[in-house]
This record gives sequence, structure tokens and C-alpha cells, in this order.
Amino acid sequence: MRVSRPLALTAGVTAAGVVASLIPATAPSARDIDVPTDGGDPNGYVIAQHDPTTVYEPPPGVIGGNATVEAFDAVDADGLPVRRVQMTWQSNEDVAAADSEASMVLSDDGGWTFPSGVNADTGAGWFSKLRDGSIIGVEFIPERVIDEHSVELIARRSTDNGSTWKDLPSTFTTDQTFDPSKFDRGIRVHRDIFYASDGALLMTYYTTYAGDPGYRTELARSTDGGASWQRYATVAQFTDGRTMGESGIERAANGDLVAVHRTGIPGGANFGPLYVNRSSDDGRTWTRPEPLRLTTASGEPAPATGVMPVLRLLPNGIMTLTFGRPDNWIAISPDGLGHSFEQAQTTYVNHPRVNAAFQRNHGSSGNGAHAVVAANRVLVVGDNCAPSWGCPETDAGFTVDGEYRVWKKFVDVVGPNVGKIDLLGKVQAGTVTVDTNMTHTTPRLPETNRLGAIDGSTDWASAAVFRSVRGEGVYTVNLDREYTLNQIGLALQHGVPGAARVEVSADGSTWTEVVDTGTTTSYTQTYYPVPDVRARHVRVTVADADPQGPEFLGELELYSTTDSFENDPVGQVPRGYTGAIGATVTDFDVDDSRHVMRLADAWIDKIATARWVSDPADEQTLSFRVNSIGYARGFAFTTMGTTEDRENVPAYHLNIGSDGSIGWYSYETGTWTKIAPAGSAPQRTWHELRVEATLDGAEVFLGGESVGTVEPSTPGLTALTGHQFSSSGTASQYDHFLIDDVEQS
Repeated sequence: MRVSRPLALTAGVTAAGVVASLIPATAPSARDIDVPTDGGDPNGYVIAQHDPTTVYEPPPGVIGGNATVEAFDAVDADGLPVRRVQMTWQSNEDVAAADSEASMVLSDDGGWTFPSGVNADTGAGWFSKLRDGSIIGVEFIPERVIDEHSVELIARRSTDNGSTWKDLPSTFTTDQTFDPSKFDRGIRVHRDIFYASDGALLMTYYTTYAGDPGYRTELARSTDGGASWQRYATVAQFTDGRTMGESGIERAANGDLVAVHRTGIPGGANFGPLYVNRSSDDGRTWTRPEPLRLTTASGEPAPATGVMPVLRLLPNGIMTLTFGRPDNWIAISPDGLGHSFEQAQTTYVNHPRVNAAFQRNHGSSGNGAHAVVAANRVLVVGDNCAPSWGCPETDAGFTVDGEYRVWKKFVDVVGPNVGKIDLLGKVQAGTVTVDTNMTHTTPRLPETNRLGAIDGSTDWASAAVFRSVRGEGVYTVNLDREYTLNQIGLALQHGVPGAARVEVSADGSTWTEVVDTGTTTSYTQTYYPVPDVRARHVRVTVADADPQGPEFLGELELYSTTDSFENDPVGQVPRGYTGAIGATVTDFDVDDSRHVMRLADAWIDKIATARWVSDPADEQTLSFRVNSIGYARGFAFTTMGTTEDRENVPAYHLNIGSDGSIGWYSYETGTWTKIAPAGSAPQRTWHELRVEATLDGAEVFLGGESVGTVEPSTPGLTALTGHQFSSSGTASQYDHFLIDDVEQS
């Protein structure tokens, strides 16, 4: 769809012969599906939350809290890409000297379900997938202090994607001296384990050395896969009278390292405002920590405190931050650089509603985490009650309740452009094919395969790889039809300089270059705008800087003028649509595109509807696909317009009738005329429709074949201004339609 900012609505909407007056939305919300609601900005950045669900609820007297989560690439039994999610929580009391009692559950469907059962032999802590395909985990609390310079860590390793674990002997050594009077067991491992550019592992921890007024955050370095760690660099120490601990670190879109820190005051409050700093030399030196710049989605003041900061860089280039206390929060850095964060909003709230000054931080601990499970989705986890101290029996009146519980929720985080093509979904359905010589794979890293370039992940091994020392890697996508492309997303080999060219073709013979990346280093996708260009085939040629090394295509996304709803949040009004009732994006009942618009009418006093308002034009073409899956009722599709004295009038009001006919409505006579007979568009089948309209008349096409021409439904048109989808009328109920691949030009 050609993206334009929706204009304000000034009139009612029209259904199939019935006019329903709509009131403005007073509090737009996905939950308020019976009042008109506008979708998000199709040219903006949007955070949209799903409802929370319970993963684990222990029996009475058993602790369950401080949840964490990680996600790693894998393939299913059919060789298709999946994100394997491992979620842990602790059952020990939240006190400094406690030994860890932790449990883990696994999901093979991106966090939707956790059928594995609870594994209490895995430990908690922090996990990372290594480049040999194994996963290592290091617990928060070490086993013991060896001497004043070293500790024995509790570490484990899995070679089967987290199903089973073996102990990994591991030690940490520092050239400083621990201060045992201020810190039990030397250090706390918190929280990220990641690769340096030279292939070594880096791990975040905080500690107190002799002479320190309080915590400092540092990096440890390992060159033997986590068997031994040495102090490498100080990330943040005593600043502005505040100590620095509990730090989340992530690599930014430009390769910098960004760290966000919990702060405290020696002898005073143990948590305060979040601070942030960064490193441009791969973690060796760091800028001075500064207060985190944070704004909220509501415009209200941002939280003044925070604990357990977690940073993640999504494949779509957006950086996410979760933190808590009070409550649980998420925010984004749209440019992926982490200089500041915006649109902060709560993800979970549970606290006593009495004695707020003392108990406001009771209930949920605010500890939690999030993991990337798709190109534009994270899985956020947390607890209902902090272990041991969160929900004492003396508290009452909780916003949820006072029971231990571990929860999860999906949060969709999307950027500009609603025309993303679902390449993987279409490949799985057989409507899109891939031709490539980038077919290298290995049993240890099965996510390295030809589909690794379209799986929604930019992790290191999730790529299509060409291993030959001769030639270049070529990756050709043969689309299901011709599209008008306007943007291409590319990621090459993670952290390594490379280059690529993108060419397009309408016939597979004549090619036009539309992108030349030059030499670039990818940490996430870069989006390249392209002039509207017709393409049935897209060819990416990868030429890494090292001619003797492998060539990686880490990710490829294609965007077109067709609104496929793939870059829209599920459960929300589609972005760009206004005055919507009963219109949401769904990933259920879909075709070869895994997101569609669902239009469902649950009322007898209003219609389900959604409108796209665009700039006035003398000509307008609307094309889309539709499938009626509910009761046998009519589906209305309307080209909107203006006259000399009215705006938002139905310029061409058409419908698919309950009998499968296609009809045209005249507002002068108040009658319907069939332009295609009954059975032309039967229910429970996808149909392609197109309306080519001018101010004087319109031609209607079904499946590419013309079914007739019609006059304006409202005479005297002066402009065409968008389109509207709606159910058959206020009296009907349970109309249910799926709509996809909408393009208006």
C-alpha cells in the first residue's frame, strides 16, 4: 500500500445499504473493540503488547519468581527455522547468601507453549549460544571464593539446545582484591555473555574491591569457551555518588556496546535511577555513566528508579530495554543506538493498594527479562511476587493477587512501512521459491542454511552461507507475483565487513540494480529505500571483504506498496486504518502470509469496519484479497470520496453478497444491482478483487477478470479519498472476514 498519513474522519461510515453513525474514540485500545479506534502510524515505531499468560504457578509455600528468558535459533523436524526459548525462575529466597534453586522450561515454537515440563537440574543465571552450537550458562551466585583474587563459578554446558546439561568447571580471576566485608562470594554474574570482535567471550559481572565505596560493573574475558575468565575492563564504577551494578549490555546497530545500570547509594537506597554508558572499542574503555534519557508513551514522567535492565537489538534494527521496580517496563531506541529510549510503558503491574509509601515496591519484583523471538517481536517474562519479600502475609489488596506466579507476554515492536512480504511463510506454503548457491550447513549449526536468510533472525549462525573460495554467493527469491518494491532490508555476516548488490527483474532475464551496500559491517538489518520498482524476482549477490572467507547473507526483507500486515502488531487495529471497529491483525486462519486483517462483527447495533483515508485523487485503484469464514453474510468494500458539499462519502459502494454475487449500490435509488451472479465468489475461499475508479465510473475485477463497470454510488464526485472495508449492516451479526494484500494507488 502506498503509505500516507491517515486524515481525520468527519462523517459516519456506510455499510452494505445501512448507515451507522460512529462516535470518536475516547480511549483507543485494542480491548475496546466496540468503539472506533485508530491504528498506529504506518510510518512510525509502535510497541504493542499481548495479554500476559501464566507459565508456572507453584503449589502453596513454594517460591517461583525472578524469571529470565533466552532464545536461540534452531530448526524443527522438517528443517524449518524456529526460535527455541528457554525460561528459568528461582525457588530460593532473594537474599545474598542463598544457594540457587532454579528451574527451566523449553519452547520450540517461539514461546507460545512450554511443553517440556519443569527441569530443576539446569540452574538459572545467564545463557549464551556459542559458535560451536553449544549453549553455556553461568549462575548469578558463584559456588565459592577460592582466594582474594578468584572464585569458582557454577557453569553448565548443553550440546542439545538446552534439553540436557553437564557441569562445566569454570573459574574467574581478577588482578584486584575482593572486599569480603561488603560482598558475599566475590562477584555476581550479571548478566550478558557475548562475543567480542576477536572471537573471545565477554561476560558482565559486578563486585566490590578493597577501597570501593560500593558495587562496580566489569567485563570478564574468556578464550577457552568459558572454562576460565579473567578481569578485562571496568564498565562503570562509583559515579555521581552512586554505585553501579546489575548491568545489561547489548551491541548497538553501529557496533558500539551499550550498557544500562541499576544504581544505588552506599549506606542508603539500594536502587535508584538507571544510568547508561557505551564503548566504541569493543568494551575495553567506556564513557562516563550518565542518567538514562527515558520518555513514556503516555507523556507522564518516566520512572525514577529501575532494576534488572535488559537490552536487546532486534533484527529490524530497534533496540529494546526492559527493567522494573516499581512495576515492569519496556521501552525502545528506534535507531538501535541506545543513546535514549522512548515510549516506555508498563508490561505488568502487581502491588498492594494500601500503605503505598512503604509497599509500592512489593508485589512483582520488577526483575525479569526479554528475548527476541521474531524480527519484530520479543517475549517478556516476569513474576507476580518477588521471592520471599514481595508478598508477605501482612500485605493486602494486591492489584492482581499475592500468590507466586511466573508470567510471559509477547510484545510486538515494529518500525516504518506496512508492506513487508512474508518470504518465509510463502516459501513454507510453496508460493515463493529460492534459488541459491549459498547452501552451506553443518549439523552443529542447522540454522545455517538457505532459509537462514529469511528466518527473521540476525544471530551469527542464522544465515545463508557460501563457502567456496571461488565466485560469489548469489541468493535469488522468485516471488509469487509481481510487486512494486519500495524498501529492502539486508544484514550480511554479523560483525564482519562485507558488501552486497541487489538486483530486481520482472521477467527473470533483464535485471536492474537497486542497492549497492558498499563495504559495511552488519549487527542488525539496514533498510535501503528503493524507488517504486516492479519486480517478480530479487537477486542478492554477496561479496565479503575477505575473498578467501565464507560469504554470509544474514537476513533479507522485502517491502512493497502492498499492505500485507506482516509488519503490524497482532491483536491491534492495522496501522494506517482509522475509525475501526472489530478490525484487528491476526496470525490465525491465515494463508501463505502469516498476518492478515480480521474483520469480525459481534454486534447488532453497529458494523465492523476499517477505513484508510488518503490524499484526494482523480483516479484510484484498490486491490485486495478476501475470504469470508463466518456466517453467510455480505462483505462491503467501498472506494471513498468527496462531493462539492460532503466529505467521506461512498464513491463506489460494492459488496460480495451472502450468495457469492458481487453487487453495486446506488444511493440515489437505494437499491443494489448484481454485476456478477450468485456463486461468483463463494465463501471460505480466497478471492482477488480490484476496483479501478475515476470520478465518472469504475471497473470491477474478480480474479483478474472484469465483471463489469459501474457508475458512482454517490453522484457528483470531486475526488477519491481512500477505501473502507465493512460487514454487511448493523442488524447482521457474526460476519467474519479475512483481508490481505491490500494495495491502493
